Amino acid sequence: MVGLVVAGVAVPGGAHPASAAPMWPVPQPYPVPDDPTESLADLPPGSEYVALGDSYSAGYGLGDRTRLPTSACVQSARDYPHRLAARFGLDLTDVTCAGATSEDVTTGHQFTGVPPQIESLSSRTRLVTLTIGGNDADLFGTAASCLAISADGPVFSGRDAPSCESTLVQDGEDQLSVKIQSRVALGIADTLAAVQRAAPNAVVVFLGYPAIFPDAEHTPAKGCFRSALDLGTLAGSFPSDTFPFTDDDVAYLHGVQEELDAVSASAADAAGVRFVDVLERTEAHSACAPADERYVAGVSLTGSSDLRRIDLKAGALHPNGRGVAYLTDQMADAIRELAG
Repeated sequence: MVGLVVAGVAVPGGAHPASAAPMWPVPQPYPVPDDPTESLADLPPGSEYVALGDSYSAGYGLGDRTRLPTSACVQSARDYPHRLAARFGLDLTDVTCAGATSEDVTTGHQFTGVPPQIESLSSRTRLVTLTIGGNDADLFGTAASCLAISADGPVFSGRDAPSCESTLVQDGEDQLSVKIQSRVALGIADTLAAVQRAAPNAVVVFLGYPAIFPDAEHTPAKGCFRSALDLGTLAGSFPSDTFPFTDDDVAYLHGVQEELDAVSASAADAAGVRFVDVLERTEAHSACAPADERYVAGVSLTGSSDLRRIDLKAGALHPNGRGVAYLTDQMADAIRELAG
């Protein structure tokens, strides 16, 4: 079996050595105007806005990298925080980082020289946005390990397992479900409480994850499988924008997303924080959908010529440009309701 090495998707920074970003001009495809076309009564232009969260907030794979808070975070100036700041004329501090967990937001040093994200907050902060929880659940790392040879399996990694579900559900107990209902739920709740303490004067908006995997209604009769391997792979090239998941795992991983979404919504409700739930509204736009309807990119691989190493390219299973534009609009609607 080919070993799969995931490149910077879900693995928390932890011991990765990386220094804080140097202070040079950040690319600004969405410059913040002094006199924006849209303004908010409770968030006038120049209000302090801090963006927290993981790769879904950081615009992983979109280009125009900011190198902030460190280059290892793969943050993009095309992420939804930059777009929101431009739309409302806000003073943005964007500390989003690919691979971030709840702990990295509150207390952890994801990379050397990079403080916990929450240290960017203060009593001056007027708006906070975040997306978090997916890496706590290891949703993306699990998805990466579920890449399959065919719609019926086996998966690339997993000792010829027919599907990821078959390895994660043992004797009727779903290991991911147990983790989501316990450690993940607690991590999200603790993060929201910590954010509210650190930014007592801020509007806090918590964004959920869009559908990566479709529900049954939006799964084609012939399934979603698009192979990540073809004859060109023997020469070291791979097809792009594929969806190499078994039929069983598409349904299973969508269920995992539903559970994470429900836990996130419950934590937000208990904290009195606005949760922008986009899962159900994006089920027709998952990575399984037709190319011109997808909000989430499919899987593109790269690897060594002998195929001993296979990596996911940046942006795999993350919002594409169309998806980030949609998420920006959903967040803008919520912010208007809270601060307009």
